[in-house]
Amino acid sequence: MACGKEDSGRKDNSSEPSKSSRLVTVGYVQSGTGSAWSLANVESIKQNCTEENGINLIYECAEDDFDTQLSIVHSFIEQKVDLISFTPIVSEGWEDVLKEAKEAGIPVIIMDRMVETGDDTLFNCWIGSNFLLEGYKAADWLIDYMKSLGSKKDKFNVALFQGALGSSAEVGRTQGVEEMLKTAGNFRFVYKETGNFNRAGGINNMEKVLRQKLDIDVLIAENDDMALGAIEVMEKNGIKPGKDIVIVSFDGIHDAFQAMVDGKINCVMECNPLTGKLLANAVKTVMDGNPISKKNYVLEELFPADTAADYIDNRKY
Repeated sequence: MACGKEDSGRKDNSSEPSKSSRLVTVGYVQSGTGSAWSLANVESIKQNCTEENGINLIYECAEDDFDTQLSIVHSFIEQKVDLISFTPIVSEGWEDVLKEAKEAGIPVIIMDRMVETGDDTLFNCWIGSNFLLEGYKAADWLIDYMKSLGSKKDKFNVALFQGALGSSAEVGRTQGVEEMLKTAGNFRFVYKETGNFNRAGGINNMEKVLRQKLDIDVLIAENDDMALGAIEVMEKNGIKPGKDIVIVSFDGIHDAFQAMVDGKINCVMECNPLTGKLLANAVKTVMDGNPISKKNYVLEELFPADTAADYIDNRKY
């Protein structure tokens, strides 16, 4: 599966889910809505998983609490919904509840972040991003960009603001970035802490960087909200984001594109949240008993700042 942006100018080859004689009740629980990306993801799911498309959606949000998310999935099993879908807060700890769903005969579709169970028969399919590839692409761009600046520094000091630790988005992006920069040989990480994928986390981490008087050349933020929070702190302290400190971010929300247009972010690796149509189609496929690929990647692009003005008007989130 490849996802075209909904009404964003990108060609979309996926077909509309056909109507069913019986509504399929889908219980979906989002990890949290503390970022613009998550809000756009939820809206996309709500817009596509509708009665018109044969789906009765029961939506819940775990507010970034793993125990709450587990409890909600348990409640879906008790309600005997037709299908369960969720965006896991963390990758581990899902085996028992997924076994319960399987024993109850309820299919499961994982969204966005992957789960680690050791048994991939416990869920029907996964829809989301190749987070490791995102990390590789972002770091590869950074390596070339730093070369283009013509700096004579032997080493570039890097601060890495990670996402929620243990989530597949954090794990993949961190691994990809670290592997590529280690191979390059002229980057060193002088700060690495989680910012939990939210703006407050970016603010707190940037304040720590300044308190510790770390002379960083590069900030890699594993989502845009953390990057935007860091920019607030930089500007309050007379630092020019995008110039004094090169900033690479992930997700591709509208505010990040505006920051690129304004010269404050140098590059954004897109993580496409518009997966609602993919989910609706997958629900139809699974409930009809048709085969479906285990992993279904979303189409995503890397956007350097000099391209941002060409795409900003099409960003829906």
